[in-house]
Amino acid sequence: MLQFTISLIFGLTVGVIMSLMLWLNTRFTLTEFVAIVGFVFIGCTVWTFTDGRFADLTLIALLIVWTLFRMLFDRKRTFEKLLTFAMSTALVLNYYIYLQFIGLRAEGASVSQLIYMLVYLVIIAAAFLVVVIQKVSFFSNSWERDFFAHEDKRMKRNRTMIFSFLMVLTVVIVGGIYMSTSFVRTASNAMFYIGFEFFFSLVYIFISFIMLKMLVEYYILSDISSQEKQHQKELRSFIKMIRAQRHDFNLHLHAVNGLLEAQKYEECRNYVAKMVSETEYVNEVLPLHDTSISAMLYAYRSDAENNGIKMRFEITTNLRGLAPEGYEINRILGNLLQNAIDALTEQTDREYGIVVKMYDNSDSAVIDISNKYFGDAEELSHFFEDSYSGKKNHEGLGLSTVQRLAESYKGVAYVELDEDIIHFIVRLPKKNRK
Repeated sequence: MLQFTISLIFGLTVGVIMSLMLWLNTRFTLTEFVAIVGFVFIGCTVWTFTDGRFADLTLIALLIVWTLFRMLFDRKRTFEKLLTFAMSTALVLNYYIYLQFIGLRAEGASVSQLIYMLVYLVIIAAAFLVVVIQKVSFFSNSWERDFFAHEDKRMKRNRTMIFSFLMVLTVVIVGGIYMSTSFVRTASNAMFYIGFEFFFSLVYIFISFIMLKMLVEYYILSDISSQEKQHQKELRSFIKMIRAQRHDFNLHLHAVNGLLEAQKYEECRNYVAKMVSETEYVNEVLPLHDTSISAMLYAYRSDAENNGIKMRFEITTNLRGLAPEGYEINRILGNLLQNAIDALTEQTDREYGIVVKMYDNSDSAVIDISNKYFGDAEELSHFFEDSYSGKKNHEGLGLSTVQRLAESYKGVAYVELDEDIIHFIVRLPKKNRK
């Protein structure tokens, strides 16, 4: 009876550890809970029939199977699943060190050891309840997308390497500490050394978790800061252009007045027509409520014209009240516009140019950016895949970034081909969408 009770407490503790790590790192679902219950039952059974001799190897194997099972049925958020596995493994190994510390696997089961196991279970269960009740999440829901899905391939690779290194290092060090307990157990001060290893490994796991969180949040904030600086630069340029137009307006009025007094009406008409064409740049983007978006569109229009590409705007919505913030809308627009400019820069036929349409459609806003398409229609289905690009020296991250941003707010991004004109269309829901 004592052995069965110990195996039950062991299984419950491992289940709570897995649930805690799952809650902190990923999305806790009913399927995940059922899988954890199944693995806990297997762990209890193995402990009962082997007196705990092979429970460690069995449990690590089960954690690997659990992770592969999760990745097989949902291939997204891979690093979330790997992080949950790594931290669950490290904490389970720490629990095994604790079992060595209370002497359970050295001398056999006793009532005092049962009490020590209950203490550990109560502490870890209390921590889990606090996390659930307070809705504590170690990472934000979109941390993997924001951290790893970087437009720069080298930056993406470096982040992956650093994150993976810290994650693997935690498991290796805690695993090494666990392996060393078999040698320490024969020392004269075995209890002291194993106790020290238990507390050291626990503190190391906590520090590793904090370091990973700091790493992720630092780079995400760095990306946001970089985007905001770019938007501020574009905004200053836009405002500077408006001020220049305002300054020139008085001069234009004097010129028009002089032409009218001289009765040079045809020259006056031509002069006013030129004034109107210059102010169209600003008037076309004035409906937008966010000046940073207007500034970015103006900047890309200037960039397109410097490359001999005409860009036209047809905007009938102000993009107010959308689920994405202004800088995220700019990321979507920037990637699409840059993609269009890059595609036309390599071609001599630029008569159609780039057409940017924005309009409301029911409970969402639609962004439609079109240009002439010179590629193969069969390639369209691959456009939003990671690392796919139809252009040389391009990493193919822009369109996949657009799709991820749109889908993160329950929007959609897709491509349509109308004869030889390609349309990149993004539908973004409004905040009040139910």
